[in-house]
Amino acid sequence: MPVTLRASCIGSLAGETLKIEAPSQATGQVVNTFLSSFYVKTSSGELVFFTNRSLRSPITVNIDPAVSLDRITKPHDLLHLHGKQIDLSGAVIGLDHATSYEHRPASFDQLGSAIGKIREALRIVPFILSIIDTSQSALDRRGLTYDRVANFVNDGALALRNQGMENRFRETALKIIGLGFGLTPSGDDILGGFLAAYNALARGVRRSPILLEFPILQDRTSWISAKLLDYMQRLILDEELDLIIQTAAKGDADALTLALETLLPRGHTSGIDIATGAILALSLIRDIVLDEKETEVVAGKLGLL
Repeated sequence: MPVTLRASCIGSLAGETLKIEAPSQATGQVVNTFLSSFYVKTSSGELVFFTNRSLRSPITVNIDPAVSLDRITKPHDLLHLHGKQIDLSGAVIGLDHATSYEHRPASFDQLGSAIGKIREALRIVPFILSIIDTSQSALDRRGLTYDRVANFVNDGALALRNQGMENRFRETALKIIGLGFGLTPSGDDILGGFLAAYNALARGVRRSPILLEFPILQDRTSWISAKLLDYMQRLILDEELDLIIQTAAKGDADALTLALETLLPRGHTSGIDIATGAILALSLIRDIVLDEKETEVVAGKLGLL
C-alpha cells in the first residue's frame, strides 16, 4: 500500500511544471532518489526536487519528513498529478495544505559603496575553508579538478573585471563543466555559484548577465546538474543562495559570513564549491564598483591563484 505524505510547500516553478498535460499521461519520471530527497524530470523537461528538508526554492516540493524517501520511490517511477494529489508507485503526496513559495530576484540597478563593507566576509570564509575538510572539492589540490578550476579563475573569472571579456569567460567556463564527482560535479557547482552571484548583481555595475546555452551544458555534464546550473545562472535560486546575494548587496558582512557558512555543509562538496564560486563573483563585483583588485587576494586565500 502506498505511503501517504503531505506537501508543506510547493515552489512556484514546481507547481507550474507538475500540471498534467492530459489525463492519460504521466506528469514526470523519477530520475534519482536519496534518503531525504528525489528528483523528477517532468514531461515539459523541467526538474522538480522533492525533499523532506525545510529549505525552499522555486523548483522544490517540501514534504512530510516522517519517512525515508529512497524506500518509497526509485528511478523510473512515474509521477501523476490528480487534482490535489501526486501519485507515485510507493507514495501518495497530498497537496491540500501546501503553501506556495515564489522567489522574485531583486533588481540591483546600481550598487553603491555599501558593497565595499563585505571585504571582511570575503576574507573570513576562505580562512574557514582552509581549516575544514575540502577533499574532493575544487579546492583540493590533489583532486582532478583543481588545475582546471584554477585556470578558470585566472583566465576567465578575473578577466571579467574588464569590459568585453564575456566570450573569454565562456571559453574557460566550458572547460570545467562536468569536472568532478557526484550528482553535481565541482566544476558545475563552482560555475553555478559564480553565475548566480554575478548575474544577480551585474546590472548594478552596468554589465550584462552571462548565460550559457542549456544544450551546451547538457552535452558536458549530467542532465540534473545541467538543469541545476541553468537554474542558478537564470537566478531561480533557493533561500540560502538568495540570502547570500541579498546580504552582499546590502553590505552586511556579518550576515554574509553566516549565510556562506550555512551553505558549506550542503551535499558532499556542493556547498563548498558553490560558496567558492559565489565568493569569487562577489569579490569581482566589489572590485568593479570600487576599482580595486581584491579578488586576486581572495583567490589566493582560496588557494586558486
